Amino acid sequence: MARVASQASTFAFLHSHGIEVAPEALDPLVKEAVARLQRTLYRQDPREDLTAREAEILERGGFSLEPDALDEDDPLVQTVAEYAALLKSSLSTVEAARKLGVDPSRIRQRLTTTPPTLYGIRIGTSWFIPELQFDGGELVRGFGEVVSCLDPALHPVAVFRWFTTPNADLAPEALGGRNLSPRDWLRMGLPVEPISEMASNL
Repeated sequence: MARVASQASTFAFLHSHGIEVAPEALDPLVKEAVARLQRTLYRQDPREDLTAREAEILERGGFSLEPDALDEDDPLVQTVAEYAALLKSSLSTVEAARKLGVDPSRIRQRLTTTPPTLYGIRIGTSWFIPELQFDGGELVRGFGEVVSCLDPALHPVAVFRWFTTPNADLAPEALGGRNLSPRDWLRMGLPVEPISEMASNL
């Protein structure tokens, strides 16, 4: 009963943030999020890096080699949750094309050109296009130029956090020195070059 109540609370939270997701749709996305994270960050069994003799000595000395369970405060758990939410709130190529008033082939072209000018997450044959790069019915000004500077190896959650987190290096005097996120900087029509340079150094 408690599990059902917990699930209901989770979906209510997601829906309140505009993420319309059914239980049967969320589970595969969470599995995908887990599968895509670097498993080397957390060894399932510490003994994999030890000889049998080393493991025996450590255990005799009082060290526990049992893998720790990850709770909700663990960074890996939080990243999985963010990634699943990012995927679920993203647009398909058809939805993105409809939003921009172009043919879906144009969206696929921008996703696959080298370098890309639209940010997308490819899973199998499907594309997930995060909403953060749109502003109403158009792309955020300069977003494509910045996307083309990103290292394709960056994790999508890292990209999302960077675009949406206020940065002390983006604090224009005209706005009272208030820290802006890269996305807000671009939306306000400020120069693209500083954001492109920062993206190149991520």
